[in-house]
Amino acid sequence: MQLNDGELFWRKKSKINRTYPYLTRDINCDVLIIGGGITGGLTGYFLANEGANVVIVEKNIIGFGSTVSSTALLDYQTDMDIYKLEKIIGAQGAKRVYNLCHEALSKFDKINKKLKANTEFYIQDNIYFTNRFMQKSTIAREFEIRKKMGFDTSYIDNHNLINLNSAIITKKSSAVVNPYQFTQSLFEYLNKLENVKIFEHTEIEDIKCLADLNVCKTNNNFKIKADKVVFASGIETLKILPNLPVELNRTFTLVSEPIPELKKYNTNFTARDNLDPFHYFRFTSNNRIIFGGENIKHTDRQTDSRYLTSISNDKYRKLFNFIHKTLYKIEDIPIEFAFSSVYASTKDGLPIIDEIPNMSNCFCNLGFGTNGIIYSLIGADMLKDAIKGFYTKDINFFRLNRSI
Repeated sequence: MQLNDGELFWRKKSKINRTYPYLTRDINCDVLIIGGGITGGLTGYFLANEGANVVIVEKNIIGFGSTVSSTALLDYQTDMDIYKLEKIIGAQGAKRVYNLCHEALSKFDKINKKLKANTEFYIQDNIYFTNRFMQKSTIAREFEIRKKMGFDTSYIDNHNLINLNSAIITKKSSAVVNPYQFTQSLFEYLNKLENVKIFEHTEIEDIKCLADLNVCKTNNNFKIKADKVVFASGIETLKILPNLPVELNRTFTLVSEPIPELKKYNTNFTARDNLDPFHYFRFTSNNRIIFGGENIKHTDRQTDSRYLTSISNDKYRKLFNFIHKTLYKIEDIPIEFAFSSVYASTKDGLPIIDEIPNMSNCFCNLGFGTNGIIYSLIGADMLKDAIKGFYTKDINFFRLNRSI
């Protein structure tokens, strides 16, 4: 499956700093992590810092899968409003999930500072808005719930840059990052550790799960014997676990040229509307706008390049109209990059973090959904304990067989 289509902004913006070897021998380890994107890197970071002997394998180039096509919004809010999430996991459960996401922002900040790299990471305010009068009561209800839960939030009915009818602003509750740059820095850090080995162009083709050992065969017929295995390769995991309760969607993204006019405004925020599917946008340090949405269900027909081009052009036009109507004070928004990518999501918009049934000592950290980077960090933090047999109560929200 071709995950990405079009010219990817992060791939163009950031060069490959270093490459890693492919596996050329049989090896043993405590934990094998399958997937060399931001999820695999974060999982490796938490496990390696616990002292585990870690091997990370990537079938292509480190960070060149879903990571490089991400708009990289890190958010305290899930794909689902709190009042809707409450109906599925209860009021206390919904509050805890939102708090886990909020706490993850600080954890991400600490990791970024430890890497000491220029990853363009910024914690910002979050704006959740509508420009439809009929949705005003929905925003007001959501505001009251978030306020009651203790978030530093306020309700507004106008903004100096966004065309909105009503909105919730929550202080320091989202962040942005250059995901590819961060992933490269993360793997460079891991590569310096004696208990971590990283291999590119190394694909796991077969796994035999024994009582106390997993024997994984690579595409070059080498074997990795691992006490534990963690699947952290997102959509690629579906090849090995095809019955996961997820659906595939395609999202579309536009990136503007630098816009000098934006310097007049406070752009220290990320924003998302409450449509279904929703639109979202963020700003870069040099005043670009990255905005996306117009999600559609992924189908086999999209493998036809002419069909995908036709669909994409229509979606890009709608996105272009959306951002002009939303940031109506900015007269000219020239577009430099246009691309689409396939992503997986669950019905409740939450990730899957769990031990895999019928696969002894195999786990998954699958940060599905728009908030995938934050979910990946939450999963990495939880799995450092889960692989030792210590399960926190919070992991129950993200179990594979939860009621979704």
